[in-house]
Amino acid sequence: VEIGDGLLRVFARNKEKSQQGVFYGWWIVFAGSINMAYTSGTFWQGFGAFFDPIVAHFGWSRAITSAAVSIQRTESGMISPFVGYFIDRFGPRNVMLAGIFVTGWGFIFLSQIHSLWQFYLAFVVITIGLSFGSFLVTVTTVANWFVSLRGRALGMMSAGSALGGLLVPVVVWIATPDWRQGLLYVGIGFWLTGIPAALVMRSRPEDYGLLPDGKRPRRENATAAGLLPEAGEAGAEVGRESHFTVREALKTRAFWQMATAIGAGQLIMSASIHQIPAITWFGFSRGTAGYVMMAVAMVSIIGRIGSGVLGDTTDKRWVMAVGFAFQLVGTVLFAYTGTIWHLVGFIVFWGIGLGASIPIRFALLADYFGRRHFGSIMGTMMTVTTAFGVVGPIFVGWMFDVKESYRDPFLIISITLLAAIPLILTVRKPTQRRDRPAQS
Repeated sequence: VEIGDGLLRVFARNKEKSQQGVFYGWWIVFAGSINMAYTSGTFWQGFGAFFDPIVAHFGWSRAITSAAVSIQRTESGMISPFVGYFIDRFGPRNVMLAGIFVTGWGFIFLSQIHSLWQFYLAFVVITIGLSFGSFLVTVTTVANWFVSLRGRALGMMSAGSALGGLLVPVVVWIATPDWRQGLLYVGIGFWLTGIPAALVMRSRPEDYGLLPDGKRPRRENATAAGLLPEAGEAGAEVGRESHFTVREALKTRAFWQMATAIGAGQLIMSASIHQIPAITWFGFSRGTAGYVMMAVAMVSIIGRIGSGVLGDTTDKRWVMAVGFAFQLVGTVLFAYTGTIWHLVGFIVFWGIGLGASIPIRFALLADYFGRRHFGSIMGTMMTVTTAFGVVGPIFVGWMFDVKESYRDPFLIISITLLAAIPLILTVRKPTQRRDRPAQS
């Protein structure tokens, strides 16, 4: 770690050569994408492969089993603001290392459970680990290293989540014969992939004499403390950034409007834990379900990278609204699945919509509220949106237990996106008062 810091500082000091090489921020994007790929493939997209085997083994209802996912959403939302604080206080590398270590142990513990309370406890441990070791840390770090290229940087990093879809058939394969052994492998894999990625993380480019996006000040003697408007055009761009604190952000209409819109989309995304079981209920094999989820992930790359590029050149609100509209169409097609062509439509619309809506929301949040307290503000917003995410898995599971059908619950929850679209289109960038010093 010390050697890595030393190399980075040498890299930063040699500005002429660094401009000819790769900006360190892109290495952070690459490391973050590796972390996101494994987390997404084994948990966010792939954990549904363990759902049916666990239900069959213990005989629990789907609603009770789904409640663990809702506990995960609730706890994650409660923890998120503290994650932002720890990132600001101890740096993303240390926070991520601790989170990865806990996550691995959580999955290993989950592979050894024998009762419902142990199942819930394992999810609590996994949630703590993922909160500190994955999504929030990587997004915050990338957002701090980019400004004008933030959309495409976040889009490229989130493409790692899509590539994680390639792991879903593998997860299905290892979960089918022995779900306990499969979870054990997943836990060890978190250590093997997450620890190297964590070692790449760094807080801000200014700490190493660099500017966001790989730009450099016109004055060669500019330092991290001097990256102000007078340092040149690039420094001026940084100097014009908003720097909202969490308290200031909570007082704006934009924060709550974005939180509501994102939360409405989160309700549908959180129910994705039921997508693999639903596909099998529609009459397709578990293997087919795994390949469908892999295809969704691959198609979502189009939305992730496309929304990032478009978001840097056009209104991010419209890009996000189009993503929500695609998700709406995809969910309706999924609810009416009867043939393979319905699933093809679901793959295209849901994949592009899901991919487009994820990175652009965080780029928009950083544009509106700035980098200085981004981790804490994003964590706080995730706490708010968690209220929506908790409802999705339990509602779909409960509806299936009552009606023995996956069609109605998915059709009903698609309605939430109708509210998300106008909410995001009408949000306005807040104005920060400059007549008082920034609060910490």
